[in-house]
Amino acid sequence: MQNNWKKTTITFTFGNEGARPVKIVMQNAIAAPATQQVEAFGGYLATLTGIPFISATVNTQKAVA
Repeated sequence: MQNNWKKTTITFTFGNEGARPVKIVMQNAIAAPATQQVEAFGGYLATLTGIPFISATVNTQKAVA
């Protein structure tokens, strides 16, 4: 069996305590982003939006052949 990478989606969550969180979704990311890359990009987005970065979820889809 062979795994073929299809796509990776990263969901970044931003917000303050007591406020409704804001989510930014990035689709078609690289196959296996490193934790440091995701954290750094979340920090860049926080700087651009002015909203604190809370967390990120990385989902990778593969096709098994």
